[in-house]
Order: sequence, then C-alpha cells, then structure tokens
Amino acid sequence: MCEYLLAIKRIIKTMTTEEVIKLLRERETDFLKTKTFSQLPGIYAFFFIGSEFPVFCESVTKHQIIYIGKTESSQEARDAKTHFTTGKTGSSTVRKSIGSLLCSIKNLNPIPRNNTDYEEGRFSHFKFDESSEEFITDWMKNNLALSFYEFPKSKKEIEDLETEIINQLVPILNISKNPKNPFKDVLQQLRKNCALIAAKEFLKNETIIKNNIYKSQKSFTMSTTGKYIDLWTKRREQIKKMLKVSQTKQSLQLSSEEFKRVGNRQSYAFNLEFLNGTVSNNIGGSAVARDLAKVLENSAEIREILKVGHFKINMDRQFCLWIEKKF
Repeated sequence: MCEYLLAIKRIIKTMTTEEVIKLLRERETDFLKTKTFSQLPGIYAFFFIGSEFPVFCESVTKHQIIYIGKTESSQEARDAKTHFTTGKTGSSTVRKSIGSLLCSIKNLNPIPRNNTDYEEGRFSHFKFDESSEEFITDWMKNNLALSFYEFPKSKKEIEDLETEIINQLVPILNISKNPKNPFKDVLQQLRKNCALIAAKEFLKNETIIKNNIYKSQKSFTMSTTGKYIDLWTKRREQIKKMLKVSQTKQSLQLSSEEFKRVGNRQSYAFNLEFLNGTVSNNIGGSAVARDLAKVLENSAEIREILKVGHFKINMDRQFCLWIEKKF
C-alpha cells in the first residue's frame, strides 16, 4: 500500500488541471457498473447518463459532468456510503440538490433532518421521508455515472484542485465555489422551498418550538411594564422597511442612551427569530426582545411580511440592530 501511494504521488505531481479533467472523463463508469470504490482521498465527478434531466433538461446533455466533489477520506466513504445511500440526504449536498429538483416535479416529501437543527436555529437543513429517499437513490443509480481521481494530498491541495476543476467546468449542481453557474439561484431557491416545507412540518408535529412559543407568550403576559414598547414603536416603520429587503442583511444603529433611560440592564443585546410569522426562539429572558416582538406582531403589515420565511433579528452590544431573512 505504501509503494502504491508513492507511485500515485509521483504521477500526480506532473498532471495539470486539464489532464485531471481529461482523466475523469476517460474513467466515466455507470454507477450500476461500478464494482469497486477507491480507499484513497481525491476528486470525483458525477455524469448524467439519463434521457431527460429534471428542471434544467434543455441545458444538460448525456455524459455531461454535472457535479464535482472532493473527499479527504475515500471515494467509498463519500460516494458509496453517503451520496448514493438512502437516508443520507442530510449529509450530502448533491443529494439535497437532486432531491430538490425531483421534488418540484415528483412531489417528494422533505422533512427535518433532526430536531437539534431546529432547536439551534438551523432551518436550512432537511432530508426526505423514507419513500422519497428511496426514489432519489434509485434515480441517482439509474441516471448517473461516476469517475474518480486519486489525490492523496493535503486538505488544502485537494480543495484547491476541486476549486480549479469547478471553475473550468461550471457543473450545474455545484453551488459553492461556482459563481458562474447560471442555474445557481434557481437551485438555491428549490432547496429553500424544500427547507421551508420541512420547517412547516416540524412546526406542526414537534413540541420544541411550541414550548418556546408558550414561554414567549407567557413572558408577554407576565411583563406588565412594557418598558421598551414606545422605543420600538418609534422605530417600527424603519424596521418594516428593513424587513422588506432583508434578503440582504440590514443594519440600523440605535441610541444606547435611549435604552439606558428606559431601563437599567447589564446587557441589552438579544436574538429574536420569527419562523413563518411566529416567534421561534426563547426570548423569555429579554424584555427588550419581548417588547420588540410585541410591537412587530401588533402591525398587520409586518405580520404579513413575517408570515413567509425565517427572519433573524438581533441587537449587538454596540446597540446596532441587524435583520436578515434566511429563507
């Protein structure tokens, strides 16, 4: 094995990016005909070999490379045991993308990847239910071919080579490191749609966020002073405008003196999140956040804005208010 690694390293020293791409094309093998997977790190390519690619059908031809990836462990671990394994969508960006494309035409069912993601505010992660996962796996096995270039180098060298190949090929399913991909925005939106469906399912069937909502509502009831209501009401129109354009992160510098005149707190910083119009994190310990949430919920226009998506609102220790829509 050591002699084999030394031989591989001698070969790869002399190969250019163009030569690696040529080698990947020459090694294209239908997944169903692939007998073994490399135990070494390297670069892998996915080729489309089906009759019609979902959604972007006119832009993808047979034997086109549609995805480039890297593995720092082995091809077996990344391709055989992750990308082409049912139930692994939560750990595979390419399965997420393929699943999102198929979901738009085959009515697949996205579900939460796990409860921890939602507890910690990571609403962009998802997988699919069992039958949908099986459908994705079958589609991939029957419509994709693979190739692999063994590259037992450092993490940085592997990543640099992957980036160079992506820049040259602009594969349709690569989002990261692929700014020239003309379908990037559509693909990201389809993934966001799946994440939103999964999040809605979570809100229906899980108790964690419901408990947080109950805590927040209880805090609203217990708070008799509403010290910061007037302060936030004065800023409501500015905040509404920020929410409307919050696909790009917005900021508003507030006056520390205004807050300190109202109440004496060790820290005024807070995090406030809305998911589909409902407070989705526990703000029971922050009167500043509770009063802001109350002001926003009392505005019909703002409620409409907050109804769709995941909004993150926070104020830092320098009294700068930040607003961002995650999806």
